[in-house]
Amino acid sequence: MSDYRSKLLELLTVVRESNQSFLKIRLIAEKEVELLWEIDHETAENIKAVTILDESYKYRLSFHSSWDPIKKQYKSYLTKTYRDHSEKIQFLCSEAYVSGLHSIKSDEKIKQITNLTHLPTNLKQLPSQTEKVKPFKLSTTFGWLVAAVMSFIFIGLFVYSYIFNPETTNHTKVKVENIRKVVPEVKHSDKVKINSPDEGIDSLPIVEIRDTVTYNIPKGKVALTFDDGPSQYTKEITDILKRYEVGGTFFFIGNNVKKYPDLVQYVNSNGYSIGSHSMNHLNITKLSNEKKEYEILQTNQLIEDLIQEKVVLFRPPFGSNNEATIEVTNKTNTKMVLWNADTEDWKSENANEIVEYVKNSKVSGSIILLHESSPVIEALPKIIEFLNQEDLEIVNLK
Repeated sequence: MSDYRSKLLELLTVVRESNQSFLKIRLIAEKEVELLWEIDHETAENIKAVTILDESYKYRLSFHSSWDPIKKQYKSYLTKTYRDHSEKIQFLCSEAYVSGLHSIKSDEKIKQITNLTHLPTNLKQLPSQTEKVKPFKLSTTFGWLVAAVMSFIFIGLFVYSYIFNPETTNHTKVKVENIRKVVPEVKHSDKVKINSPDEGIDSLPIVEIRDTVTYNIPKGKVALTFDDGPSQYTKEITDILKRYEVGGTFFFIGNNVKKYPDLVQYVNSNGYSIGSHSMNHLNITKLSNEKKEYEILQTNQLIEDLIQEKVVLFRPPFGSNNEATIEVTNKTNTKMVLWNADTEDWKSENANEIVEYVKNSKVSGSIILLHESSPVIEALPKIIEFLNQEDLEIVNLK
């Protein structure tokens, strides 16, 4: 993730003016700003060709891109959304466009537009509401008079806001007001609220997975991992983690992602890590290499389309793996995350036994395996409280 929060890049329109092309975009991170991004004509035309920019559809630009060896050109993606239907669309783009996407994505903290120091120089802030303000011609004398009056008004307002606004502590600070918060569209359910990127947890500790296969993490840390979702239990598990302000990692099954896309977005918008748990929860060691790749990549694609972030973590169903599975993991640029603490919650279905297992284990440096279920929800607060008492840092895996 970039920091721990999502960045969303909504396409509003494509603008062509004489010898320049622009994308009008809405960048949603810690704040929401509208920008005018100058891009090359060819990429602009390719985007126009695959979009219908009216109120019926919404388009979200992907931060991902790849090289097409056949056409010898970069390609990127956007997601078209209409009500509860979404479609991923590919278009060819320039290297400059890819570079611009990278610059936007890599700027970790976005509080106001003036802080976007790493954005390309051709990325400009739009006027707050309109497409473009047309010039209004005045006579020279009248123009100077209007300018003087407007200057006096602005100076007065500035002084007033500085003196009487208790939130203002630095007269050079840009205050952003009346910004409407935009959240990802919820599908299939209106009962789950997707947080805006500037809501929720301030920070979550992270352990980055570097090895191809991982069973544990550094001492002093512990990872709570949840398999087989998303499900009816996902939101409550997320809310418990959020209440205690601790990390958590979810391994989602592709077919469940199709059923509960709103819950995938809910987990992501609250700062928690998401990995693949295969498409169909099959024993992956018994599949051909082609089917292995499908089980991993198809699930990744479903999740990435929803959260607009690359999925790197993979947990094979049942923990089954062999050399061929590890080779496919390397080929698909994923990291296999296993565990060294199995609560066997699926077997006992007893919250007290789950808690006792954790208390009697060597939990420092452990990756704890849990499944989304009612007993786990009952046990989770007690597990977190025990781990906190042991002075262990409960982390996200990344």
